[in-house]
Amino acid sequence: MPRVDSAFFKNNIVKKTLTIELDEGEGILSAIKEAMKQHKLKEAKVEDIEGTIKSGQISFMDRSNFKSLKLDNAKMLSASGNFKLSFDDIYGTMNVSTADKFNPKKGTLASGYAVAGLKIKLSFFQENP
Repeated sequence: MPRVDSAFFKNNIVKKTLTIELDEGEGILSAIKEAMKQHKLKEAKVEDIEGTIKSGQISFMDRSNFKSLKLDNAKMLSASGNFKLSFDDIYGTMNVSTADKFNPKKGTLASGYAVAGLKIKLSFFQENP
């Protein structure tokens, strides 16, 4: 069997970070899609979120029941997930946690619109020229 070198060891691959700042009422998933298109990213990892979601919906499992919950002016604590850009559309999930003191909520973001200043931090690998 021939020997195959890994691209991470053979080429000069570096991890980079992209922070997206959204405007009032801007769609979160569409903003991620546009940022990935603009920066020609095929794959990105959601590292963090900072700010407030004006309105949105999360999905989650409660025991054996699939549920969804509407978010209104929900301050975000953290986010994680992965997205791939293929055929001009994004595929993947983004898990979020709210910063409510007494009743924090966790789930997969199904839809969401930002309050001005919401920041999403993405990371990706890129070949260094």
